[in-house]
Amino acid sequence: MLSKSSLLTIVLVLSSLAAAEQKPKQLSLPDGTVQSDGVTTCDVTYTSGTSVTTTQFCVTVNGNIPKFSVATEQMMGIAEGYGLCDMTSSTSYYDYGGYDSGNWGPATFTHSGNTITVKRTTTDGNWMLTQTIKNEEASAAGFGSAKISMKYQNLSGTTRQAEVIRYADVDANSDFTNHFDTTSTTAIGLDGDFQHGLLISNNTFNNSYGYLTGVLDIAGIPDPCDPFHFLPPSLPYVGDGSILAMWSFRLAHKASATVTGTYTGI
Repeated sequence: MLSKSSLLTIVLVLSSLAAAEQKPKQLSLPDGTVQSDGVTTCDVTYTSGTSVTTTQFCVTVNGNIPKFSVATEQMMGIAEGYGLCDMTSSTSYYDYGGYDSGNWGPATFTHSGNTITVKRTTTDGNWMLTQTIKNEEASAAGFGSAKISMKYQNLSGTTRQAEVIRYADVDANSDFTNHFDTTSTTAIGLDGDFQHGLLISNNTFNNSYGYLTGVLDIAGIPDPCDPFHFLPPSLPYVGDGSILAMWSFRLAHKASATVTGTYTGI
């Protein structure tokens, strides 16, 4: 029979473990980040597939995807979205859901069937972003996808160099410890049992653009002007991390560039 002191020790240990599990994630935030209101609320939700291939994701009015689940297992953490670095002026523009750079104008949101279009202009008037987010439905043979095309147009009067990213904090199965790795065109985060995960792929192969995918070892959001500052020391990486795809290009006045990345369940 356990003594009262032993029982008390067990209770204290279990209590401390429970408190640790409930401890909220700590964010790493770029300088100048502001906390936004109402942009983590889903405006449209897509569900497809059956049984183990069931896929669900939703989209906000600003073009974020705060929820993406496969086989009812939630993949997204606390941040998902897009970033632009105007390398000519060293200006960062980003929106990761509940946190953004504060220099985007309001969004115009339209929805028709499996396609969503979101348009935004930066408050300085230099850039316009048009996102086209398509629901690629799951089937009995595999999970569904969210295919995201981002068209950036240079509205300024000069040629500008830009770097853009699509980013997701991954907490597969709502767990802070996941398994991460990359290929030359994909980045992936898997749950602790290697059962399910989320993959981002680059679908744009333009000889005029640079492109790269990556894994970050932070629980937070990157500065698009320094997107790979928090690279893990080696891969595969096990811990609280995130995935991203990056593209770079140079645009003359009024010219545009379109890049496409896809989130796919595993």
